[in-house]
Amino acid sequence: MPFFAPSVTTETDAHLTFLEQQCAQLRLTALDLTDEQARSTPTVSALSIAGLLTHGAQVVYGWLQQVRDPSLVATEEDYAQFNAVLGLDGAFDGSALPDLDIAEVLAVFDRAVAEIAATRQDIAERGIDLAAQVPVANPWMPQDFDMSVRWILVHLTTEMARHAGHADIIRESIDGAVSYQLNALADGQPWPPEGWGDEG
Repeated sequence: MPFFAPSVTTETDAHLTFLEQQCAQLRLTALDLTDEQARSTPTVSALSIAGLLTHGAQVVYGWLQQVRDPSLVATEEDYAQFNAVLGLDGAFDGSALPDLDIAEVLAVFDRAVAEIAATRQDIAERGIDLAAQVPVANPWMPQDFDMSVRWILVHLTTEMARHAGHADIIRESIDGAVSYQLNALADGQPWPPEGWGDEG
């Protein structure tokens, strides 16, 4: 069951494996949703599953460009190019919705998550050091911030975990489905599992 990340070997493997797993958990919250459900905001928050997936795609793709090229200082033109690769127009914060159906949103998300494998390959082949310093280009971060490749990978994993949690709450509010259930269904396993709730 992909609810748990698989075993890891090196520190780099751990960072990328846990990032992949959290992205998979966020994606899973859209399982079998209609377009209307994916765009809905059933809690007091303005967040939706489609919005979180779109935002997550931009976050993962953008940050991983700095991991793959630690000297990169991304410009507005770079971010426009990132959006073009993903198939998006504009910035999304989780509450804004693209003019895409849920299948298209998932395709965008999958393109972003594919960068994790490319990043894994770059780190291995080019010997990118996790301690390599990365320029701080984000206006909301202090300019004297000490940012490394390692920091970016940990930050990305924690951000995706937070958004997967947001999406879990939204999904449960839509139809009552919980993460264990969605993982089982995605694996073709019965829900509830045999013996679920039996007193032992």
